[in-house]
Amino acid sequence: MPSRSLFIALALSVAACGSSGTAISRNNGGTGTGNLLVTANIDATPSATDLQVDVRDSVGNAVSGATVTISNQTWGSVTLTEAGAPSGQYVGSRVGFPSGDFALSVTALLASGLSANVQNVVAGGPGVHAINGPAQNAVVPKDMPLQLSWTTPSQAMGVTIRTRNYGPATTSDTGTFTIPGPGNTANNNQSLTIARYNQVDMAGALSGSRLQVRVESVVAPYFVQ
Repeated sequence: MPSRSLFIALALSVAACGSSGTAISRNNGGTGTGNLLVTANIDATPSATDLQVDVRDSVGNAVSGATVTISNQTWGSVTLTEAGAPSGQYVGSRVGFPSGDFALSVTALLASGLSANVQNVVAGGPGVHAINGPAQNAVVPKDMPLQLSWTTPSQAMGVTIRTRNYGPATTSDTGTFTIPGPGNTANNNQSLTIARYNQVDMAGALSGSRLQVRVESVVAPYFVQ
C-alpha cells in the first residue's frame, strides 16, 4: 500500500504544477474519517513561520497523542510537537517562509478507541509579498488618501491592512488599496502591515475545520505630516 508520505508528495506535486494560478485554485479539502475538529494555522513573516494545529473530538475534548504533520516542497514533512499534553495543541516553527503549497495530515486514536484521521489537506501558498509603497522613511501628507501597493506572487484569498491609526481593513489581493484621508492622520512613527492569507475547509473533518496560511510584511517607519 502506498505510504502517507507518498500521497502527500503527490498532492504537493500536483499543486505545484498549477503554481502560476491563484493560491486558492490549488486548495484541496483532502479526506478523513469525519470525527475530528482541526484548526490549523501557518502564520509567517518573511523571516519566520509559526505552525499551530488544534485537534478536538466531536464533543470538543482535546485529542492528545496525535501525529500531526505539515509538508512543503522546501521543508519536506515537519512533525509538530504537542504543547503541554494533553492540550491537543501541536506546534512547530521554521526559519523563513517558503514558496509552494502546504499539506496537512493528522492521525489519532480517540479516547473511545476509534481511529481518526484527516489526510492530504492542501492550502495553496500565497508567497512572500513586498510592499512597494509607501517606502520606509517616506514622508506622506496627512489627512489625504494614501495609495498602497504590494506584489502578489500568487493571488491570495484576501488581505488585511492596518496601521497604527487605521484598520484592520479587509480587501481583495489586487496589489492596491487606498487608505482614506480620515484614516491617514499625522504620525511621525507610522507602521504599515499588509497580511495576505489563503484558507481551505477540510472535507474529511467536522464542520469548522480549516487550514489557513497567512504571511505578513511590514514597512516602518514612515512619516505622516
